[in-house]
Amino acid sequence: MTRNGGAPRRAFVLGGGVAGLVAAFGLRDRGLLVTLLESRGWLGGRAFSSFDRTTGRPLDNGPHVMLGCYREMRKLLRRVGTEAQFDQGRRLVMSYRRIGGRLDRLRLSRLPVPLAMPFALLRLGLPFGARWRALRGMVSVLRATPPSWSLHEWLRRRAQLGEPDAFLWRPLCRAIMNSEPDDVAAADFVATLREAFFGRAGAAAFWLPRQPWSELVGEPAQRALRSAGVTVRTGARVAVLSIATAAAGAGTRPRIDAIVLGDGERVAVGPSDLVVSALPWFAFRSLLPDATPPFATMRSAPIVSAFFETAEGAPLLPDDGPVTALVDGEPFHFVLRTPGASVRRFALLSGGNRVFDGMAVDDIAAMATAELARHYPHVDLGTATVRVRKEQHATFVAAPGSAQLRPAPGPLAGGPDNLRVCGDWTATGLPSTLEGAARSAVSM
Repeated sequence: MTRNGGAPRRAFVLGGGVAGLVAAFGLRDRGLLVTLLESRGWLGGRAFSSFDRTTGRPLDNGPHVMLGCYREMRKLLRRVGTEAQFDQGRRLVMSYRRIGGRLDRLRLSRLPVPLAMPFALLRLGLPFGARWRALRGMVSVLRATPPSWSLHEWLRRRAQLGEPDAFLWRPLCRAIMNSEPDDVAAADFVATLREAFFGRAGAAAFWLPRQPWSELVGEPAQRALRSAGVTVRTGARVAVLSIATAAAGAGTRPRIDAIVLGDGERVAVGPSDLVVSALPWFAFRSLLPDATPPFATMRSAPIVSAFFETAEGAPLLPDDGPVTALVDGEPFHFVLRTPGASVRRFALLSGGNRVFDGMAVDDIAAMATAELARHYPHVDLGTATVRVRKEQHATFVAAPGSAQLRPAPGPLAGGPDNLRVCGDWTATGLPSTLEGAARSAVSM
């Protein structure tokens, strides 16, 4: 793709998260000269790792679990050469720990999920009436869902409150939406379920990373981008998008003529150049002068993780599998294990809970230990090492009505002519997921 004078067009991608990586690769494949600008010293966006001196190893800012139906995210992993570094489940297997310690498991066979799910649900350790209601609820995912309904409203109208909610829907909501059923749109939730649970067995299976996220995306993406001919600039925070309005004639849209970085550097944007924002909504909105876009009102949800490592010779937490939902767990919801890691290591995850805002990490660690004591009452974790990671803006809250706030990926309505937007927060038809981020940038 060339300019009028025959030279290749240029594209500037703002942000090195999943959407920015997919956009950069795609634009380079189309022949554009691509420069990726990332404010941090690494790539990966809101999913990354940092070195922890206490444990002597990198820890993720939150456990990043994928599903087999994440087709565009998997393409990105293949592009950077790390898809094989995931434990790729062939069917959905999920454990449930109740308060008091009782263990249940949801195990699907390798049949297509619509055939396997009824038998799996009916084998759950729930009263028959609750299992039957859960099965009816799964079938009702195929029915139309009004955009105004919260997931709690969907659960109420579909007779899913009580044990079906506690065992099936609430853990799935927390895993997919990173929020509680009261806070999220049912339509976004069921859209993901349709992709995962109404196809082949592997579509619903968990994909769990065997390595820290920086070794799966951040570092290999830098190498792959540079090998493809993309210029990668880390530590390049975008402070201002300079808009050329004076020269715009009647009926023409303004355009970006320069990108101003935080250190004052001014990167000129030519008449044929493209600017693609893959920034999160809360960073991008500050770059739009004299405008309050609808997405400015979107809220964020945090992820808080407590990484445990038990002492040598100390009692081990039972290994229930890679993903264990804590039934009625509050404020923590899941226990996760890294495939192939030491049995002494595991993580406790809380999604979307604001109770930790402003709380000291020692107090969070104490709450995590107390949560485990309720679900694993015979295991003393008093001597375990606990490290806490908090990501305040892990996802946006896909609240009822928020679909009206999310712009479509691509040109921004009313925005500069040479600007495109992408990211998990745009209107992808999915909630705030890695897959939504990847899909948003495919056609940039």
